[in-house]
Amino acid sequence: MKTVSPELAAHLAGAALTLATCWKIERRDGTILGFTSHDRDLVFDLADGDGPVSYVAASGFTRSNIAGVAGFAADNLDVEGVLDSAAIAVADLRAGRYDFAEIKVFEVNYKALNQGALKLRRGQVGQVRAEGQVFVAELRGLADRYSQEIGEIYSPSCRADLGDGHCGVRLSPPIWQASTAYTLRQVRDAATGSVVRPTVFNDRQFRCVQTGTSDISEPVWNLPLGAQTTDGSVTWEAERALAIEATVATVTDNRGFTLTYGGDAPDALMTGGVLTFTGIGNPPPANLDLKMEVKSWLLATKAITLFLPMPFDVSPGDSVSVSAGCDKSLAVCRATFDNVLNFRGEPFVPGNDLLFRTPDAR
Repeated sequence: MKTVSPELAAHLAGAALTLATCWKIERRDGTILGFTSHDRDLVFDLADGDGPVSYVAASGFTRSNIAGVAGFAADNLDVEGVLDSAAIAVADLRAGRYDFAEIKVFEVNYKALNQGALKLRRGQVGQVRAEGQVFVAELRGLADRYSQEIGEIYSPSCRADLGDGHCGVRLSPPIWQASTAYTLRQVRDAATGSVVRPTVFNDRQFRCVQTGTSDISEPVWNLPLGAQTTDGSVTWEAERALAIEATVATVTDNRGFTLTYGGDAPDALMTGGVLTFTGIGNPPPANLDLKMEVKSWLLATKAITLFLPMPFDVSPGDSVSVSAGCDKSLAVCRATFDNVLNFRGEPFVPGNDLLFRTPDAR
């Protein structure tokens, strides 16, 4: 049941209404945008922890009717608006910056904003389409998640994604801390024990091989693979970093470019990984926080090719990070990531060919 303040309830029961519909959009990168159907901008605090938000009227938003149904059927509606570079641009839509953004739809009395809000819908952005200078975004209600089928099937390859909660591999381990207790990592289980990265990236991460407490100042790290570093009562062993930092050197196009990188990340490790444009640098990259899968990486030439082009121009000097890839095979899980205990596949389950075998008729 929706609740409103007594003052707003009295206004809703009246004959003459002064209502405006507002939309609050919160993208996954934390950007918050507000829009209203009113002919003037409104500043309103929805009391959801984000404080006052300015709801602009310049974009001319309209919405379809909102209807509720009993049961778990998803309640969806469409929001239509004008593409505006100061508000929502088609390039941002195509770049995926609004994918799965949270939307809250509510009404207010624009002549008495202190009466609070009548909350109408809350959900996520679904399908978005752009037609000329107009876009239509589908708002999927919270019940939409109940219509999704969730399950797993047997497969010889791993069903986890490298670095997720099922996998446990630390693509970007925590930064080393002074005077901190560190523990050993179990063999074949990358999800346990202590792995750290230095405060300044040096193409290495370090695994605890002797439990203890770190020193009051960061040690001078021994960088050769397998080399050990003494740090207070802790002993660290150098491993190749699973996420590298670099900058764009030369650009062929938005899909292929070379990097300024002095490390030794091999071709096989980074091929199939994910490249992310980071906020380091001035000005920040046009593709800030956007990601794309890596089709190929060549250490000899520092050339990287993405599966798809980035939506915005890639420029020399753009800062990027590249995380390792995984072909989801048991052999790579064991040899490269030492993570067999978390392997989410069944490589020894007989396949369909065994099911269709027949006895030898001879």
